[in-house]
Amino acid sequence: GPIEGLNCEGIPLEFIYYQSTLQAFYYFYNVTINGDYVGIEDWVGAFNGDVCVGSFQWDTSQCGSGVCAVPIMGQDGFDLTEGYMQSNDIPTFKIFDASANVYYDAMTSEDVPWQDLGTFFIDNLNVAADCADIPNGDALEDMCGICDNDSSNDCIQDCAGTWGGNLIN
Repeated sequence: GPIEGLNCEGIPLEFIYYQSTLQAFYYFYNVTINGDYVGIEDWVGAFNGDVCVGSFQWDTSQCGSGVCAVPIMGQDGFDLTEGYMQSNDIPTFKIFDASANVYYDAMTSEDVPWQDLGTFFIDNLNVAADCADIPNGDALEDMCGICDNDSSNDCIQDCAGTWGGNLIN
């Protein structure tokens, strides 16, 4: 049977989509998770809201000059493409890390509006870690070097302007 989390064709379950007569191609020069290039078993998926509108297994050895594209489908009037891209919609992206069996929200280096028959070249698609080294985490380092997501314990300046200092008026 199929591997858990994949369909019988080996596609991640969240990355299944239907072909459309309207489509565009988004090429990415660099696709990384925490600065490391994704592996050949990893996938990139494109979304319009929570609807998957395209995906591609990221084996750069199978792509021209090592630059792969995600095909992104548009809404063409058929029921199967309901919720797909329309002109000027901005797709969002996820990366499926096959080795960890985890989906990550990914950020593009630029937002490019979808257009039918469009071919777009984008420098980067990245999953970045926060200061606690958690992909897409929300921890921030305060001025005293404390890394967490609890703003109630952020350090403040004392009356002399020293971060985390203890001078008071």
